[in-house]
Amino acid sequence: MAIYDFGQLVELCISITLELALATASHGIRLRARGCVLKKRHMLAGIAASSMLVIGSAMPALADTGNGSLNELASLNPGTSVTELRDSLGEFAQDEGISLDEAVNRVLSESKASVQEAKSVDSLANRSVASAASSSGGSGTVTLGSATRKGDLFVSPASTLFVQHGHTGIYYSTATIVEAPGTGKNSRSIAGSSVKVGKGAVKQYVSTTSTNRGKAANHAFNKLRGKGYNSDFAVNKSTTGSKMNCSQLVWAAYKAATGIDLDGNGGLGVYPYNIKDSSKTVTYKTL
Repeated sequence: MAIYDFGQLVELCISITLELALATASHGIRLRARGCVLKKRHMLAGIAASSMLVIGSAMPALADTGNGSLNELASLNPGTSVTELRDSLGEFAQDEGISLDEAVNRVLSESKASVQEAKSVDSLANRSVASAASSSGGSGTVTLGSATRKGDLFVSPASTLFVQHGHTGIYYSTATIVEAPGTGKNSRSIAGSSVKVGKGAVKQYVSTTSTNRGKAANHAFNKLRGKGYNSDFAVNKSTTGSKMNCSQLVWAAYKAATGIDLDGNGGLGVYPYNIKDSSKTVTYKTL
């Protein structure tokens, strides 16, 4: 089924109006002086009605395409509206030459898988989960502490408005992390000794050179702090966004500074457990 944006609908209506006008002229219909106004009104009403029929047939495709799935996707990305998701996925669908439905279903499948994995990380994680909006504010149960090397990562059970998806950050130094802590907060650096995470959190290193790990850590500290929070995990793989969420920040630090892609499944969005499951990350400690 064809999908039309507003500009396309306007163009379509104009085209139909012109075609009807030409058809009227070709059949020799004349607006005579007597009753001209009435006949003109009838003709314009017919044209408008025909145009509205076209709009009516196109609008349901625009409104209904993936609507239920979009609502479900929005519920898995608290703080992101259906309109925002439709816009970002519409651009992707157009670039890839696929339907909006297909784009929505791809992203929804990935989002569901991420939530499911976050739930099943550890049986205790569901009882000691830290809210992503305050994951560094002491609501977890275990102190994160220091890392073995600069550029290391951590991934922790976490949730936003009861949607579990995990939380992650990167170590700028062995004692300091850079993270996007959650809704209403800017990305920042903070001592690992001040961070509380959920039970089952892991510390990881990235399988690359120490030079690359240092570049990624420096990029996070120098370029990615002070950004507002991006609630959209579904389509978040931008290294230069004015807003960033936790997994986007970690992914962007390595991608922008070294070209290393830490997204474990190559989807449209990168989630914390995509990074944990990446073939390029290695777990060396579980808390």
